[in-house]
Amino acid sequence: MAPPPASAPSLPLVRAASLADIVAFVASVGLILTYVGFWSAPLTGYGARSADFLRNFYYPAYLMALVLVCMRPGRALKGMARSPLLVALLLLTAATYFWSIMPELTARRIPALVFTTLGGVALASRWSWKSLTEIIAGTLAALAIVSFLLGLLVPDMGRMQELFPGAWRGLWLEKNSLGNVMVKTTVFIIAAGMMAPERRKLWFSLAVIPLMLIILSTSKTALVVLVLSMAAMGFVAIVKAGPLRAVVATWLAVVVVIGAGLLIATETDAFFALLGKDATLTGRTEIWSGIMQQMADHPWRGFGYGAVWDDPSYTGPKAWIGYQAHFIPADAHSGWLELYIALGLGGVILFALFLLQIWAQSFWAAYTSPAGWLVLPMMTSYTITMMTESIAMNWHELRWVVVVAIALKLVLGDEPAQIRPRR
Repeated sequence: MAPPPASAPSLPLVRAASLADIVAFVASVGLILTYVGFWSAPLTGYGARSADFLRNFYYPAYLMALVLVCMRPGRALKGMARSPLLVALLLLTAATYFWSIMPELTARRIPALVFTTLGGVALASRWSWKSLTEIIAGTLAALAIVSFLLGLLVPDMGRMQELFPGAWRGLWLEKNSLGNVMVKTTVFIIAAGMMAPERRKLWFSLAVIPLMLIILSTSKTALVVLVLSMAAMGFVAIVKAGPLRAVVATWLAVVVVIGAGLLIATETDAFFALLGKDATLTGRTEIWSGIMQQMADHPWRGFGYGAVWDDPSYTGPKAWIGYQAHFIPADAHSGWLELYIALGLGGVILFALFLLQIWAQSFWAAYTSPAGWLVLPMMTSYTITMMTESIAMNWHELRWVVVVAIALKLVLGDEPAQIRPRR
């Protein structure tokens, strides 16, 4: 009797990785974990202790970014050379040292911003779109799982106790921080599922956890941002379904955006109620009015990067803004006005051009590249959140790392070796 034919050997579940790939992967995960900032809440006793010592925890992230850049120095330099608006923003930020109201603070925070930006440059230059998306998605998914278990099993830590009691906060200090991170987590996980169909079931199953956490956080702002981000992803799905649908979706998107703008302008109170805020946006409009008054005399020159909100004087811009708002604000509560009061009108214009460039390339990617699954929803989330939160060009902030990585990856694209499937 003839022996049965030998079956073809099955492929290994996990391919052997080179030492360089392992080092790059560990450095990338470490960089993401550092800048997402989940560890600051427990280390400060959930706000009970000063957070000044936490700056020392970012130095390893600086080193990891340098390691990743040194792995692809040519790609990193090419990405920066193709991003002159980003370079101009960094140079203008550094120049504010010379007129900063607190030059010692600005001098300390400029390198922090540069190294945070370098983290985005490093991720963009080292990984393909697919690998970058899956690495960030996997890292954030792990934090989502831990946050869910913390809220479920250790409610004293995982849920808010005094302010908004019962609202889930997971590993973060308060519910809105959890909601914001989980919006990014959901976008990355679903984008990973669309870009890696061989693991689609796994990614889509994991997406349930951050969605549940957004609901449990009771953050209405996060929920609205999530809905709009998913709408952007739905737009990508339609335009990738065929030329005719792409044309219809494009015109429909234009109509919806214009209609939404008119609705917000005419039904402002209803829009604020949807976000769970009053007509002053919980005091934000009074802060914004104070900022505009402080900038009236020198609109082209701000008060210095990272200098205003830590100014202890009684005659500085922070004191006058607090006097008008009837409370002392911690920041501008607007990414645009944060840039305005720090860098001046020139910084706002440069950033607007930089954002417009990313948006144009993101729209093009929605039609032409699998990266559209990620970039358009992420830019939707970032742009909307920036309207009422100071998240533009923040040092030690994952959102800025992601925006820089997206911007450079859009101008670099994937290397041929990253596009070609390995046998």
